[in-house]
Amino acid sequence: MTAKLYPVTTETETREAIEAAREALKAHDTIVMPTDTVYGIAADAFSHQGVAKLLADKGRDRTMPPPVLIFDLAALAGVVDDVPDDIYDLGGRFWPGALTIILHAYPSLSWDLGETRGTVAVRVPDDEFALKLLTEHGPLAVSSANKTGQEAALDAQTAMENEDGVVVVTEREPAPSTILDCTSFPYVVVREGAISVEELREIVPTILTRAEADEQAARKVEEAESASSASSESTPSERALDDQADLDEAYEQWDSTHTVSGEPARRASAPAAGSVAASLLGAGSALSSAFSTSVDQERSRGYRDNTPKPVRADEPQTLPVPADTARALVFGESKIETAAKSTPAQSEAKPAEAKTEDAKTEGAKTEAVTTETVTTDSEAKTEQKDAPEDHL
Repeated sequence: MTAKLYPVTTETETREAIEAAREALKAHDTIVMPTDTVYGIAADAFSHQGVAKLLADKGRDRTMPPPVLIFDLAALAGVVDDVPDDIYDLGGRFWPGALTIILHAYPSLSWDLGETRGTVAVRVPDDEFALKLLTEHGPLAVSSANKTGQEAALDAQTAMENEDGVVVVTEREPAPSTILDCTSFPYVVVREGAISVEELREIVPTILTRAEADEQAARKVEEAESASSASSESTPSERALDDQADLDEAYEQWDSTHTVSGEPARRASAPAAGSVAASLLGAGSALSSAFSTSVDQERSRGYRDNTPKPVRADEPQTLPVPADTARALVFGESKIETAAKSTPAQSEAKPAEAKTEDAKTEGAKTEAVTTETVTTDSEAKTEQKDAPEDHL
């Protein structure tokens, strides 16, 4: 089959070329069509057979998937998963035009462009015939009309050498598109073409060239290796000192921000001598020599050291405070002694007659208890005779 040329210089010729192109695309065939950059081999983006033929015509395998052309920026959300605002800004500035943007493909699409790794390169061409065909047919998988490794077809004659089907001819100034990878941030210019990096940075200032991106990545790797090496060379004690220094700095910053008019922070005054609080906090005479006889209200620098201290065997151990000592501290020793002395005095104040009556009552109680005890013992012996033996 020889290629058939369709010029598009008039409206009638354009209509005839579009009808022929649509028929070929529906039959899962490929066509050669003009774009605003170079001539391209096109197939229906959703035709598995058509895309396979496109790759075969190019001499490519599935590891080099073709870009996809759409008719307008509004159609971008139908083929990609997420469209950031700055992508709309880029599209609004350079589409239709020679800017190809790589984004994450919409996961539910039924196309098979090859091993895309979930991405797709999208562009809106600035060519009247291409836009009409895309509007009527839909997205097209398009690659330059040449064998892989050869120069792109810049004219119809060269394009005809690589295609035996429909070839649409037009006149235009060819220029390759600029390819921008937007699958990660910052965006990276994969290939510089008709649109310069400076023009792209007018819209998104953070865009990098491939060389700048490689340099930035190498610098990050070097910084990570340096940090890892420095961390491995420091000893645990050095790291602990660094942590303690950071903690001291944090406390000093807190003190400086909570100090009024540059004066030192206010401390609570010591409790009054002889009070319960003084006895509990001081506890010098009642507890042990391990307790201080005064209360230090000023915090020392040592309170910031959170490192646990080892317990030495030769250090005196603090023992719990006995209950009697605690009562003496809270209620006072004089009150306890007074209560103990008042009990015998009241006993001696009882009349002799009362003592006699008390003695008689105690004797009666003793006889009753003795009788009950004897009865209980006899009943227990009877129950033991009737119970079975326990061989445990």
